Amino acid sequence: MIQSSRQFFLGLALYLPGLAVCAASAAGCGPQTGGACRFSCNPMYLSYFLFFLGCAALTQPLLLFCAVLIFQISSHWIIPAEERRYAAQFGASYRQYLARVRRHL
Repeated sequence: MIQSSRQFFLGLALYLPGLAVCAASAAGCGPQTGGACRFSCNPMYLSYFLFFLGCAALTQPLLLFCAVLIFQISSHWIIPAEERRYAAQFGASYRQYLARVRRHL
């Protein structure tokens, strides 16, 4: 019972911030410099990771933990591709933003 309580609270501790960051970063599309984007160039990917990890901790199926791992690994290819596309589209101002703000946190 105690283990399941800890697992539940750990799940909530990941799930709720993930949901909050997702809501905060969903205000617009494309590169932004305000809101959650002041702290992370990719707040949506960060929020998805926290949200999915929280779901996995709450429900505890091994398959879901594996899916979270696959998602996280795939984001390491998706994010640089998006950054290249935005750099081509928005130029020097976007490259300056990337130099100023961390990729994740």
